Amino acid sequence: MYEEIFELINKGEITKAQEQIEKISDDDPKKYNLKGLIHFNKKELEKAKEEFEKGLTINPVDPDLLFNYGYLLKEMNQEMEAWRYLMRIHDKDWATYDLLGDIEFKNRSKLASLRFYLKAAELTDNPQMKKKFLEIRNKIKKDTKIAFLCLPGLDNFLKDIVETFSLGYDVKLVVSTDGNEITEAIKWADIVWLEWANDLAIFATNKVPEIANKKVICRLHSYEVFTQFPEKINWENIDQLIFVSEPIKKIFHQLHSFLDLQSCKEEIVYNGVDLDKFKYTIHKPGYNLAVLAHINYKKNPAAWIQIINKLKEIDNKYKLHIAGDFQDTRYRVYFDYIKKEMKMEDNFLLHGWIKEVEKFLEDKNYIISTSIHESFGYNIAEAMARGIKPIIHNFDGAKTLWPNELIYNTIDEAVEKITEESYYSESYRRFIEDNYTLEEQINALETALNTLEKVNKKINKKVAEDLKDSFLDYMIPKFIEFTPYTDKYIDSFDFEGSKIRIGKVEKITDKISLIEFIVKNKKGQQLALQNIWYNHSTKQITFPDYISLSKNKKIVQNIVHQILDSRLNYNGNMFRFPGSKKYWEERYKTGGNSGQGSYGKLAEFKAEVINSFVKEKRINSIVEFGCGDGNQVSLFDFPKYIGLDVSETAVNLCRERFIKDKTKSFFLYKPEEVESNKSLFKAELSLSLDVIYHLVEDLQFDLYMKNLFQSAEKFVIIYSSNTGKNPEGTSPHIKYRRFTDWIEKNAPEWELFRKIKNKYPKESFSDFFIFSRRQEGLDIH
Repeated sequence: MYEEIFELINKGEITKAQEQIEKISDDDPKKYNLKGLIHFNKKELEKAKEEFEKGLTINPVDPDLLFNYGYLLKEMNQEMEAWRYLMRIHDKDWATYDLLGDIEFKNRSKLASLRFYLKAAELTDNPQMKKKFLEIRNKIKKDTKIAFLCLPGLDNFLKDIVETFSLGYDVKLVVSTDGNEITEAIKWADIVWLEWANDLAIFATNKVPEIANKKVICRLHSYEVFTQFPEKINWENIDQLIFVSEPIKKIFHQLHSFLDLQSCKEEIVYNGVDLDKFKYTIHKPGYNLAVLAHINYKKNPAAWIQIINKLKEIDNKYKLHIAGDFQDTRYRVYFDYIKKEMKMEDNFLLHGWIKEVEKFLEDKNYIISTSIHESFGYNIAEAMARGIKPIIHNFDGAKTLWPNELIYNTIDEAVEKITEESYYSESYRRFIEDNYTLEEQINALETALNTLEKVNKKINKKVAEDLKDSFLDYMIPKFIEFTPYTDKYIDSFDFEGSKIRIGKVEKITDKISLIEFIVKNKKGQQLALQNIWYNHSTKQITFPDYISLSKNKKIVQNIVHQILDSRLNYNGNMFRFPGSKKYWEERYKTGGNSGQGSYGKLAEFKAEVINSFVKEKRINSIVEFGCGDGNQVSLFDFPKYIGLDVSETAVNLCRERFIKDKTKSFFLYKPEEVESNKSLFKAELSLSLDVIYHLVEDLQFDLYMKNLFQSAEKFVIIYSSNTGKNPEGTSPHIKYRRFTDWIEKNAPEWELFRKIKNKYPKESFSDFFIFSRRQEGLDIH
């Protein structure tokens, strides 16, 4: 019957198909799947959504419903919701994995998307799918070498991470106690990952001198905080300390408060569950309880006896199934004794270590966690991913990790939560989908890794040691990320006849200044020297590695003294500031870039917001005033894009970078000529990202704003601060403006449609301001 209906739908005989569908029982989910498909084919998306949801209420794991509902949500620009339902399909085909890869690639982690594309390629003989995987992998893959180091028996939490990173990096996993093997891996690597802050981390940071020249991550899980291991680690050789949860970080600092971690950036990256491994099914209240654990004192096993005893008194059908190995044989002796003593041999069942966990949990109604301490609790997360209700003891940090309604303090409370009627499999699965997916973990780790790759390790530690200033500890790595040269490049520059073209001495604190300048030699070659720090109290100059390691360091040092000793004509902190246009042209011409906001997580945040808005409003054309070096542009997903910039060098960089992309074109921005070429620069959406506060001249600001709004047909997006306050020490190439005042006065036909706060307010003062044309009777919200 179903095949007959599908055939009718494909032939376009909808009326006949509907007649057949009505004959299907109302409790058959396929009825609503077919009705949804008819609405979908008629472009009635909301009606299709309603029918699919009715079917999923009857069978939440029907594969056809899940796929069609997921595909529909994707078409409705609800891509991460689509991801949620597609991931619930038990036996996915290659097309589903391909779709998951597309969603992941666009919305979260490009690296994690490769996991899906690889599975799709492995499940089909379709050469196009295999080609797609290889092309995307080659596009993403970096030449960075990462050595993951771990002691034997402790690599369980590392396997998915290594497997994923090996798709985008050159990876070596060393699980060993062999010092020579560990040393060789460190020598080989660009980045060293120390899994656990334990003996291996102590050895690597103290006994392997080569580690000082590597980027080093140490991931601290749990037991290490209760040992003296952290005191024995040489933290000067670690760039990034990753905690797996906020509670562990808190305990670490409570117990190791005297450690000097100034050279080490701290991050929290929560654990993630590979949802593809855990089949979601509907579970209900019942009599079967389970424990999955290594049996040791931390798990508080004596509480298991107390809980099952209370339940047995209520109903003898309750059984507690223990799956795990004994790490302390005293518990084996205790269990053998107490279950006989309390006559619960049929209620307290020991299964030993279970390999087929999926099968073991099929008929289980609850997972019990009685631990006195956990950094996370994978057994809890994996049970919830399957739709099983967890009963969680209130260990320190439990309430920050898990839904509070699932947490108990006393045995009586645990029993109450087991015997109550409330049981919501879908909400347990959803909680993991929203908080602890492997893909989100990979995304966070990749972001941390990208930051680490850009930080100049030696200068970061040197400046932190010399300057001892918490504000600088935060700010200096931000500047260092954008160091454009190597010491070899400085060695090769001919300083003969060099003169200072432009520069600044920017006061960061009362004692510390940042010095940056451009020199031009007699051949006309120019060089931008950045990230030079000067302590006015000690008269000490601190250079980044690309200068301090260069044979021309003395020459640069003399130029710095020349700047400090001379009576240059300053405009604020900037000497010889040539105006916005010339400043940016000089900056790009000498190897500078668009700055911090166009790279890393700020750039990704901007792209995420704008790409989403473009899809939401089905915008077909975009013009951006201030495209910069093109790095931000590379993250956009637009049908048609025009970029303008005042720097000819920046425009040429973009043209070269996107030479094969026919959807993009770039022009030199000449404010006075935009209006006469308005047909060329008209677009549905006009963009301004991190530009307005760089327009220091009032006339240029006024012209820019007119061009920005006159070029837009439907929407204008501005990403900027919106304040007229310019505190002392503001760089001369920056002038903060309350641009909304200009809009109210000069563009009253536009209104604020939406404001989006910055995801990273500590790193940028800018927020998103989205304006739309006022139109009577039209609701675009």
